[in-house]
Amino acid sequence: MKSQMLIVAGLCLAIGLAVVPANAQAGSVQANLPFRFAVLGMIFPAGNYKMIAGSHQVNIEDGRGKIVAMVLANPVSGRSAGKNGQVIFHCYRDSCFLAEVWSPTQENGLRLPTSGAEANLAKAERGKYFAVLGVEPLKRP
Repeated sequence: MKSQMLIVAGLCLAIGLAVVPANAQAGSVQANLPFRFAVLGMIFPAGNYKMIAGSHQVNIEDGRGKIVAMVLANPVSGRSAGKNGQVIFHCYRDSCFLAEVWSPTQENGLRLPTSGAEANLAKAERGKYFAVLGVEPLKRP
């Protein structure tokens, strides 16, 4: 009886771990960013990224499929994500900060917290919103 319970518990754990990544990928936005941007004080170069929106978190995956950042975020409403989603940046001169992620499969977007560096730039000048529309996800063989 004890071994059967262990088998059932192991099976439930395996199913749970298999479902989480599939669910996380469903809330993603694939974007080709033509400029460098900042998240959590880290600067990322221009390139292909996938923003994976969870319930209160955004994971950022680089073009090789490696998660390069995880950020807590708050739900926000009032915008349409569009067919493939969109990513919103706040830009000041040569500096852009990831601000919001809008997944096409979720009702609300996610707003990232404002960093100290962005807050300092916002005091000195008025920033611009810059939206990058999501692209059709690449099919991996």
